[in-house]
Amino acid sequence: MKTPLKNLLHKSALAGVFSLLCASPFAAQVEDTSNAQITDRIIVKYKQGAKIGQAARLAPETVDKASRRAGHKMRHLRRMATGAQVMRLEGRKNKAELEAIISRLKQDPDVEYAEPDLMMKAMAVPNDPSYYDQWHYFESTGGLNLPAAWDTTQGEGVVVAVIDTGFLPHADLTANLLPGYDMISDTDVSVDGDGRDSDATDPGDWYTNTYCGDPRYPEADSSWHGTHVAGTIAAVTNNNMGVAGVASKAKIVPVRVLGRCGGYTSDIADGIIWSAGGSVSGVPTNANPAQVLNLSLGGSGSCATTTQNAINTARSLGATVVVAAGNSARNARRYTPASCSGVITVAATDRSGGRAYYSNYGNVVDVAAPGGETNVVSSDGVLSTLNSGNTVAGTDSYAYYPGTSMATPHVAGAAALIYSVNPNVTPDQVESILTSTARSFPSSCSRCGSGIVDAAAAVAAASN
Repeated sequence: MKTPLKNLLHKSALAGVFSLLCASPFAAQVEDTSNAQITDRIIVKYKQGAKIGQAARLAPETVDKASRRAGHKMRHLRRMATGAQVMRLEGRKNKAELEAIISRLKQDPDVEYAEPDLMMKAMAVPNDPSYYDQWHYFESTGGLNLPAAWDTTQGEGVVVAVIDTGFLPHADLTANLLPGYDMISDTDVSVDGDGRDSDATDPGDWYTNTYCGDPRYPEADSSWHGTHVAGTIAAVTNNNMGVAGVASKAKIVPVRVLGRCGGYTSDIADGIIWSAGGSVSGVPTNANPAQVLNLSLGGSGSCATTTQNAINTARSLGATVVVAAGNSARNARRYTPASCSGVITVAATDRSGGRAYYSNYGNVVDVAAPGGETNVVSSDGVLSTLNSGNTVAGTDSYAYYPGTSMATPHVAGAAALIYSVNPNVTPDQVESILTSTARSFPSSCSRCGSGIVDAAAAVAAASN
């Protein structure tokens, strides 16, 4: 008898629904243009003790002397409030030229410092009202370092398969959804009254009266889990609505494999193969093969041959498979697909950048990402798209959820950003980029992989 895999999100830890509004100012960052022409201005500060440093405006002979020392003709523009002088070069210079000019200017004993007058730009920060409640994207301690990555890419041209409970047509998500498939073959699990078909809509996974045979969970409301995961990956962004997605210009193929009580290994394996463009008997070929597969699901036990073979097929088709480590605070090698070969296994960190109390760990874990915690403060969870319905679908909403289920789509989204800047990258290369560019844990996270995924560093490495 097949054993259903349980959804990794602890239903008992689900947070309530929130509506959040806040301002959305733009932050500034220095342009990374090391190989391009950067600026035509230099800031020179003369020492206060020198006669030159006390002048309100530089004398022509002083500017001429500085030009000869710099090896480039300069023109004085103005004195700054700091007492430094702004000088303009004849044309923009690249990094090497500027370093040489500044080095020569610093040889003047009257110069306190010299530096390029760099051009700033608005960082790619979304205008979505609740973006600033998505701490897991931008906070320096526990976040994914996304804004700097967004200056380069938002995931254009990439398809991500969310192999989960299906989807709901959330207004903050619909524009990024592609046709998916319902792979659930058992009508008792599917809830929708039929078997496999092209409708991946989530009818709800609620149950009552220990229906699933686990006395720890005598009942549970519908989780709308797949909609939450999909929103983290690719919620529509810069639409003045709700939240932002990690790879907001990527597209989502929803593949429904989890229903009431979970989902069978056999259905999940077929979903993995179909998502990547492989052939599944009786099912039309996926017209939009995914480069990245997100599996925020799992169960206890070692990796089954069926699951491993499906993963191998997906990888042979060029897909990167990202999976959750699990929420049992135990060694992830005891769980599947976390222990399978060829996957990127993701642990969850809290807002402080340490291991979330529930997260699995161990040598099979590759990286970590924000999964959050809601046991003390709800807003310390991961905010994404959801639905207000307790059983059947209600109205669009947003909610904070915790879990390695929530950490995994952060990594899948970062993988989509990598594919966007380097479409020919291989699954092994994606894993190598993510693990080698991950930043060190700011708080304790023993055996949580190489670090917290750094989206900006990963995109930069993939671009090079």
